[in-house]
Amino acid sequence: MTLLRRLGSMVRWVIHRDRAERELNDEMQAFVDMAVADHVRNGMTPDEARRLAVLQLGGVEQAKARVRSGRHGAWLDEVGRDVHYAVRTCIRNLGFSGLAILTLAIGIAGTTSMFAMIQGVLLRPLPVLDQDRLIVAWREAQTSGSARYPFGSDEIDLVRDESRLLVNTAGVSRNGVGRAVVVENGASSYVNDALVTGAFFDVLGVRPVLGRAMTPADDVEGTEHVLVISDGLWRRRYGASHDVLGRRVMLAGEPFTIVGVMPPDVDYPNGVEVWRTTRSVPPTGPFGAAARQEVNLIARLQPGVTIAQVRSELGTLIEQLDQNAPPNVPRGLRPVVHSFEDVVVGDVRTSLVALFIAVALVLLIASANAANLLLMRGEARRGELAMRTALGAGRVRIIRQLLIESMVLTLAAGAAGLAVTWWSLQTLVSLVPDGLPRVESVRMDARVVLFTIAIAFVTALATGLAPALVSLKVDLVSHLKNGGGRGMAGRSARHGRRALVVAQVALAVMIVAGAGLLIRSVLRLQSVDLGLAADRLFLVSLDLPEKYVERERRAQFLEGMIAQLESVSGMSAVTPVNVSPFTGQGWDLPAFMAEGQTAEQAVANSSLNLESVHPNYFETFEVPLVRGRAFTASDREGAPDVAIISEDVATRTWPGADPIGKRLKMGGLPDPDPHWYTIVGVAANTRYRDLTRPRPTLYLPAAQFQMTAGMLALRTTATLDLVASLARDRVRAVDPDVHVMRVTRFTDMLDVPLARPRFNAFLLTIFGVAALLLSAIGLYAVMAAYVQQRDREIAIRLALGATATAVRHLVLAEALWLAGLGAVIGLAGAASTTGFLRGMLFEVQPLDPSVIAGAALLLIAASALASYVPVRQATGVDATAVLRSD
Repeated sequence: MTLLRRLGSMVRWVIHRDRAERELNDEMQAFVDMAVADHVRNGMTPDEARRLAVLQLGGVEQAKARVRSGRHGAWLDEVGRDVHYAVRTCIRNLGFSGLAILTLAIGIAGTTSMFAMIQGVLLRPLPVLDQDRLIVAWREAQTSGSARYPFGSDEIDLVRDESRLLVNTAGVSRNGVGRAVVVENGASSYVNDALVTGAFFDVLGVRPVLGRAMTPADDVEGTEHVLVISDGLWRRRYGASHDVLGRRVMLAGEPFTIVGVMPPDVDYPNGVEVWRTTRSVPPTGPFGAAARQEVNLIARLQPGVTIAQVRSELGTLIEQLDQNAPPNVPRGLRPVVHSFEDVVVGDVRTSLVALFIAVALVLLIASANAANLLLMRGEARRGELAMRTALGAGRVRIIRQLLIESMVLTLAAGAAGLAVTWWSLQTLVSLVPDGLPRVESVRMDARVVLFTIAIAFVTALATGLAPALVSLKVDLVSHLKNGGGRGMAGRSARHGRRALVVAQVALAVMIVAGAGLLIRSVLRLQSVDLGLAADRLFLVSLDLPEKYVERERRAQFLEGMIAQLESVSGMSAVTPVNVSPFTGQGWDLPAFMAEGQTAEQAVANSSLNLESVHPNYFETFEVPLVRGRAFTASDREGAPDVAIISEDVATRTWPGADPIGKRLKMGGLPDPDPHWYTIVGVAANTRYRDLTRPRPTLYLPAAQFQMTAGMLALRTTATLDLVASLARDRVRAVDPDVHVMRVTRFTDMLDVPLARPRFNAFLLTIFGVAALLLSAIGLYAVMAAYVQQRDREIAIRLALGATATAVRHLVLAEALWLAGLGAVIGLAGAASTTGFLRGMLFEVQPLDPSVIAGAALLLIAASALASYVPVRQATGVDATAVLRSD
């Protein structure tokens, strides 16, 4: 029979099954009637003839079954009956079914939610053309491990012209997004802006949903400034109106025209709301030159070109750039090249994968729990299975029936888990801290649904296979002889349940250990010594108009503000600052040379964080001066150039010597006309720029270096509301054109760098609690079955004089043995897997013995608590009743 005829027969059988059954009944009846008629003609009575006809047929119902089994599609009917029976069985045992579905739904919902996160952040294609051909590059020193050293926009043009491997190049601000003040209709607010070169969107290969993208023609001195805005800003601020095109706004004191809106998923640099060209920054301002000289290279590769090839070519091109660079510019830098995808995703890949593995382990624990429940129900159904076997049911049929029952439970759990995910995913996304890339791409879609279905099928197989195989080991003869009585539990089932409990405890120890490491890491990060006093400290962000681009006018305004605020009662100190704390942004000095060092020795110097500060900076932040003095008002332009260094710079540069009076200069090469800075003080190390590590820092007086501050730091005993009111009043008194944008407690700004570690620890703690509860429930179920199956033995012990305490010890010893074995295996597993969390930890080792041992002890304690009820049940066995029933 051809395939099409078989399919046609199967379809007819499924669709017209009732008619086929009627025809089959008619055929069987006709055959029996014909046989009876023949036998009657041969002299038999009608009853004898009918009996012989049925015997010759092999039984009417048996014959029907043989015919059905030979039809194409008959297996669908059998499966349908098995599914119907499985659903009826689940309904009859609602308590068991509900517990199994709830257990599995917890694991499936968590796994589905984390997969949706990974799908949105890591797996969903980026909204660019041929993302595999995009790279981002910068430079770094060969030996000092300095921070990123960017390209200049002119250098990027040279790379584009000279490269044989790159199709097109552009630049993007090396610091990612910045904070700029936008003024529209008289109202001021902050937006996240990104400085890019004109070919940026051409390189990405993205097209706006409205208007046009910026082009190289927009990145020319003297042209009108244009803005391209993000989809989020377009919808939030302008209500997705098409009238936004051509709208003029003031951004950072300059007029701009909105010319385009990008698609929703375009979010590079991360968090950007507006894109503008590097040449839109006034060249006369404090950041004009920096905007053009501090960009990372973003480029599109020729087809078939690898990152290694690009790295080699950029190394050659950088050597050409060095030949034409000014004398004080560092040389010998090496290119750092990454794929665009790696730069966009950043360091979240490790944490998301770790969390997904953790929740997958929770699903394994839930599966083991459900398998344990199925094993226990299988013990209760041994009589039913033995009877079905005696009536001729084959092993394959029984295994199929049990697997289908498991499938029904798991699919119900999958549907429940999917519903929970659908309802809770947006809540989870709302808890995600700012800075996590591509959060807007996290959503329920067909892939997430298909993943849930696939997980449900795999879970059903894993959950139901072991109970199904154990059920085949029923000793039919002995079970029927004993009437299915007490004590007939198979050894395989008992061992299987114990093994599953041990596995649950082991997996739970691994998850709880990981959660403990992250919690301890967050606690260490929260209590780290900042090197400054964070209490009673406030930051006031200002919107300074264009007139304060001039250095002298800005200095005069800041001095006036300091005088106004310090005159307020309770105000201890005030100082201008350049950037917000803990953002990682600031100025880097890639290379410096101490007086007396050779060029070879200077290469070993680490890069420095560069801070331009005012005289009362150290007093306001209460940064201790280890040696020397702070800056004073006399350290101004025209006076000898001075500097203060952090303690780690002093230790590395002048080990064992007093650095006061020593000199250093910027740049790591000898200079015929060096600009030396004399060290007048050594300050304690601080974590102002980066919470996770103190940066070696060079402090320079703002009056001698850069006057760029746009914020004020205040130390006061006043409340936040009072500080905000005072700041606005005093700013208005000095210059009504200046606006206070924001007033923030310094301690509140710690929440930003702590947000992601707290989020990771929060999720892993939830998974750990779920694992702990599921493993405890599993142990409780096993111990309850243990007591029930050994009640005859316990009754005999009690009858022979055993005390209740001895019985309790017997049961508790069994529980602790299982928990202890699982804990030991879990310790080994945790020791081998927690290293995966290394990048997520702060000053905590992956093999921290106190955390890992604590996780094992916690699981043992939870196991002991879970076995409390079974232990009490064991001592309540009625020995007389049990022995009489036997």
